[in-house]
Amino acid sequence: MPSLAIIGAQWGDEGKGKITDYLDEKADLIVRFQGGNNAGHTIIVDDKVFKLHGLPSGVVRPGKLAVIGNGVVVNLEELGDEINQVLENGGSIDGLRISDRAHLIMNYHKKLDGAEEKYRGKNVVGTTKKGIGPAYQDKIARIGFRAGDLLEEDLLKDKISFVIPYKKDLLNMMEAEPCSCTNESLLEKMLGWKERIGDCICDTSVLINDALDDGKNVIFEGAQGAMLDIDHGTYPYVTSSATCGGGVCTGSGIAPNRLDKVIGVVKAYTTRVGEGPFVSELSGEEELALQKKGGEFGVTTGRGRRCGWLDLVVLEHAKRMCGFTSLCITKIDVLNDIPELPVCVAYEIDGEEVKHFPASISKLNRAKPVYETMKGWKGWDDTEALIKGGYDNLPGEMREYIEFTEKYLKVPADLISVGPDRDETIDRKGDWWN
Repeated sequence: MPSLAIIGAQWGDEGKGKITDYLDEKADLIVRFQGGNNAGHTIIVDDKVFKLHGLPSGVVRPGKLAVIGNGVVVNLEELGDEINQVLENGGSIDGLRISDRAHLIMNYHKKLDGAEEKYRGKNVVGTTKKGIGPAYQDKIARIGFRAGDLLEEDLLKDKISFVIPYKKDLLNMMEAEPCSCTNESLLEKMLGWKERIGDCICDTSVLINDALDDGKNVIFEGAQGAMLDIDHGTYPYVTSSATCGGGVCTGSGIAPNRLDKVIGVVKAYTTRVGEGPFVSELSGEEELALQKKGGEFGVTTGRGRRCGWLDLVVLEHAKRMCGFTSLCITKIDVLNDIPELPVCVAYEIDGEEVKHFPASISKLNRAKPVYETMKGWKGWDDTEALIKGGYDNLPGEMREYIEFTEKYLKVPADLISVGPDRDETIDRKGDWWN
């Protein structure tokens, strides 16, 4: 039952989509287990660029099953746009499967998302306003629509008759943009969704477990990153789902003993989008230079990402929460030709050196980074020759940077990404399925 999870080790945007796409050549199933279309993956295949938010990265691979698990919240209107993007680029969605237990993002969720941010005033979370949080709220409140509801028209009618008056009253109370839909118009829209993707809806837990029983290769693809986990991230500046290792199980319907390997995807520096503490954050021209060099602009939001140096306190926390068995270091080429590279190895908080990531936001806001400075390296002209030469062909200072991270985290860096394309990857492990 070979299986591996790919989880972001920071605040998202680490390059998980590329790594999923690199590893899924021998995978039979690629499973999204949490999040929604607030995530963004850019996949480059044969000079074609796919910008995906709701679809699993593996959907661009022919012959694969791309599964949206029960822990995901799904915006079916925007998913339809992504499906069109794949089809227009010569792809297929024959392998798409959607859990009948996955909750649906409705238009009123997006309206409520914006209204809630407005109410927070100066304490905004920095939400993408995609309706993710309100959709998860409805899931917990037991009033959400699930994908499987689309297959039962009488059930849909009953739920709509309760939910629509309730949401309209709530939108009015929140002074949000009103919802113009009626019970009849919403039913018509949802039955239209059934016509479009109804054949894709099934019990994906059974599908995944049967595949594992049959010895098939399964990849579990995380969205966002470990530091945005609802329990273990920088709460309240987090997403609304479980992004750490345990979320793989609850979000896809497998038991913990069915997961073999967990890859932590680590950007060679640190970025985050939105509000919240960021101890190793840069500022001014130094931050702008790294942002520009790394192309640090969100796939989903278009916003410039906040940038800072590599933070090993963050990574130790993520490793502990997720159980990484391997690291994949991405975008290390962005650090080419920088003479010195500070690496954060601890925080100083109120005169005390701290090496474990604290829960307290006020402590994090007072924290100062404790750096060890490493020597930088020169860039290269021929990426193809660099990759052909393997790990030992990398600049010596780059290997020292990688090995310093490995030693601190006690986890091997088995994948090194030296460029954005699928093939611009140095694989030190080789066989991921044994």
